[in-house]
Amino acid sequence: MNFINTFIMKTFRLFAAITAFGLFSMTAMAQPKGNWQDRIKSEKIAFITTELDLTPEEAQVFWPVYNQIEKKKQESQVAVKTSYRALLEALKSDTVTDKEIDRLLDDYLAAKLAQKNLGKDDAAKYRKVLPSKKVAKLYVAEEKFRRHHIRNFSHGHQGQGGKPAQGNKPVPRK
Repeated sequence: MNFINTFIMKTFRLFAAITAFGLFSMTAMAQPKGNWQDRIKSEKIAFITTELDLTPEEAQVFWPVYNQIEKKKQESQVAVKTSYRALLEALKSDTVTDKEIDRLLDDYLAAKLAQKNLGKDDAAKYRKVLPSKKVAKLYVAEEKFRRHHIRNFSHGHQGQGGKPAQGNKPVPRK
């Protein structure tokens, strides 16, 4: 009986992950071609769902927390880029004062520091909705996913064995 329950739960989780990936893939496909950010986001969601082996109850409380944290990370990244560009443009100018450079440099450094400190409370937020083991799996899964995409990018978006990837990109290796 225990085997049957385990099999049913694993089948349900696999179905949920495939369904989630399918929904996000359809959303990404509805976007204009070349929207690689949506495609990667969809792949990441499916990968994390599978790696964490989330129950439906866990997924329901986890994803809103995860999305909120990701939104803050994205906003922080925009702040860093904006302050960097302002500093870069000022350095190109012949009329910029040292006082203005100081202000722009301080803005950039403050944005970088805020970005660095952003993740300090994330684990505590995740632990409120998931067991510690799944929180640890989340961090490992995100790193696996990131490394997989860096590896693919650095190898000219090629598949395994140096051959061009066919169809969907392979799921990151464990």
